[in-house]
Amino acid sequence: MSTVVLIREARGHWVGEVAAAVHAAGHRAVLLAPPVDAAERVSLATLVDEVVAVDDVYDAEAVAAAIRSAYGTPAAVLTGSDGAIASTARVAELLGVARCPASVFARCANKFAVREVLGGPAFALISSAAEAAEVAARVGLPAIVKPVNGAGSNLVRTVSTVDELAAAYELLAARLPESADLRYRRPLGTLDPAKTFLVEGFLDGPEYAVDVLIRDGVAEPVEILDKPLIDERKFELVLSCPPAGLSDERAALVTAAASSAVLALGLDNTVAHVEVIDDKQRGPTIVEVNAGRPAGSIMPLLAKLRTGIDVFAELTALALGAPPPAREPAKLPIPLAMLILYAAGSGTLTGIGGLDEVAALPEVIDVVTTVSPGQVLSDEQETYAVNLVVAGFADHEDLAALHAEASKLIRLEVV
Repeated sequence: MSTVVLIREARGHWVGEVAAAVHAAGHRAVLLAPPVDAAERVSLATLVDEVVAVDDVYDAEAVAAAIRSAYGTPAAVLTGSDGAIASTARVAELLGVARCPASVFARCANKFAVREVLGGPAFALISSAAEAAEVAARVGLPAIVKPVNGAGSNLVRTVSTVDELAAAYELLAARLPESADLRYRRPLGTLDPAKTFLVEGFLDGPEYAVDVLIRDGVAEPVEILDKPLIDERKFELVLSCPPAGLSDERAALVTAAASSAVLALGLDNTVAHVEVIDDKQRGPTIVEVNAGRPAGSIMPLLAKLRTGIDVFAELTALALGAPPPAREPAKLPIPLAMLILYAAGSGTLTGIGGLDEVAALPEVIDVVTTVSPGQVLSDEQETYAVNLVVAGFADHEDLAALHAEASKLIRLEVV
């Protein structure tokens, strides 16, 4: 039996989903990850066939050598860990099983490079607080400041004045070097992502998320979700589908923008999660392209329930160069939503309370936790802790009220 290697940088819900798809395709699933404790190793043993400790999952040459020594040429190498996408693609190249060049994934991981390809609102890099006035003049205000290679809404800030832009620069320059996320310590070419950040013009309009499958140069959008509730940190609290009030014509424009973006960036034989704002002036405009993986947490579950498309099975087939997996009929082709609950504060998670109480709410179909005790959480990182699949809601206001009710029941304890 051939082996498919999964590479993980940190705990993630995706491992079980991809491993199940690997097994269904008739392969062994081997997980390469940083060393894990005994309890987690026992848990992972129920998902994958083997767990192999790797000190540095981003060292493509060393990882490829380890895989080649232990398994020869694997059937595929893939990941769902955002920060390991480009290095994993490079591992696949070194082993001769790549389905898309690693350079394409590296480009997609650099938000400035993506803007250079796709255009969009005015944008510029800022490398010191002293550049705030010049950058504000080039980009305009209000504007968004973000890490060039960040994910999970980490340290994204909206600024309306030159002073706020300078302060946002100082904040990111202080926090990113302290981050446990190693991507901020790895240069992007000549750019230091811990000292240089992206500033782009503010987009005004509803925001949508679209997973796109790309197979042999053809892009296929899976499902559109809207984001009716986002907090002051830019964290998503609610996603729903189909988007309320979105006409078929407007939906076609949003999915066309997402499909055009992934092809323009050179992505092929993979999955991408694309975020789009339908700006009042510009129309559908790409905010972010997370290449090489589907949406985080249980968003793929919503798409599967509504469309029958299993994006993890699709990703696995694309990585293997196999035919598309069989698609089941949609199980719940009705309006569905995902409610996301985060920890308050930063620290080590010691326990989660209120799960049974929230599961008893009449609108809740499923409760999925993607974190576990012992995991370190930060209130600056969009880590989907407790996720609810809900149905039977009337509108966005109903979803907001349900989120508030669930927030009172769930207790994420960090110390």
